[in-house]
Amino acid sequence: MKFLKLDRAVMSNFSSTEKNRVITVKTNVPSIIISLFKNKAPNILSAVIFGINDSTCSELIEGNVYRKQIDYPKIFKLRFINKPYIAYKTLQASLLQRLLKILVNSYKEDELTFLIFNGSISPDNVFDSIKTSHRRVYIENGFFPNTLQIDPHGINAANSLPRKAEYYLNLPNYELKDLPTQVQVRKQKVDYPVIELPNDYIFLPFQIPSDQQIRVHSTWIKTMDDFMDLIIEFAAKYSDKNFVIKEHPSFKQSIIGKKPLKKNILFANGNSTEELIKNARFIITLNSTVGIEALLFRKPVITLADACYNIDGLVRHASNSEELNQIILDTDWFPDERLRIQFLGYIWNEYLFHGYFNNLPSDTLLKIENILNL
Repeated sequence: MKFLKLDRAVMSNFSSTEKNRVITVKTNVPSIIISLFKNKAPNILSAVIFGINDSTCSELIEGNVYRKQIDYPKIFKLRFINKPYIAYKTLQASLLQRLLKILVNSYKEDELTFLIFNGSISPDNVFDSIKTSHRRVYIENGFFPNTLQIDPHGINAANSLPRKAEYYLNLPNYELKDLPTQVQVRKQKVDYPVIELPNDYIFLPFQIPSDQQIRVHSTWIKTMDDFMDLIIEFAAKYSDKNFVIKEHPSFKQSIIGKKPLKKNILFANGNSTEELIKNARFIITLNSTVGIEALLFRKPVITLADACYNIDGLVRHASNSEELNQIILDTDWFPDERLRIQFLGYIWNEYLFHGYFNNLPSDTLLKIENILNL
């Protein structure tokens, strides 16, 4: 079997494990045009002219445009920057789609597998625009250090993890020694001090608003501004509770100073996430990996969006502010202990791929084949 991937830097080591089995497609526009010539594609000039305004690719690049507008709001509000970017990404997606169709048609369905990084934005989502039955796996960071998600269904909230407690409870018993012992060590947001934490608080980790987890898998909280408004509402309602927020360190913007805060809302951007989890009464998250890490420390977790760990008995889920209010009032619940151990034991020992983008084992492709054949 051959594997087809794009030239994403993060995916480069997949080529080094077994070079003769991995085909890497360059995705800059000049390289795509050269590849089309080499593969004797017809009407290449027309494809370039048409591709700049290819309306069929508009949906493919929506996530890219949204991400730029969120990450660089001042720059990408400028028409002379935004419009050329849209034209380039549309052309790239259109030509890459054409090239991939040619390459894919050279292989039978059981001879080629797509290796897709995340798959939520272009160019990676172009794979899913091709109507073919060739197998595919989606690859993304795992939930714990030195792990990856490698899943034929999708990643994060779209992955193949069962959402029924019975599945995990019917597995052979895992023990505490079978669970991971570390969580991800995240960078701190630059230039923020470590603050002294209150003795009792609710921890609310922010996420990257342009990420797939928010754009695709969060329905009633669509932005961190929405999340902040909800926190302000509940901080006013419950003046006896402390709400501690940590913004995502990879997000270049900050919400601090944009909205008037209550005294019981604190930002802890300089504190370690592990410390914030361990000392919290409970965690309210949209669908962050922090929710899974919190389960490792036996913490109650409330989710506000679709998450792969939205399992009755493991976490509580609120689909609106009224449901959230009822859950907050119920202060005596904790995750079911056996379900917690079974879930964490399964994802650590069975589901997650042990290895990382920069540290892939030599038998990575064989392991991917085994995942596909399960």
